Amino acid sequence: MKFKAFFLTITIQKRKLSQNEVLHDQHVQNTMDEVKEVQSSLYNRLF
Repeated sequence: MKFKAFFLTITIQKRKLSQNEVLHDQHVQNTMDEVKEVQSSLYNRLF
């Protein structure tokens, strides 16, 4: 009985974000935080 195995290893490197991408991500996060605050205040007014 013959057994053959083939192993493949893949390494993925995380690329560095540019300054514009970092600023965009921060803007998106800040906007999402503001939306959550508004949702929370509206929810609290209902109950």
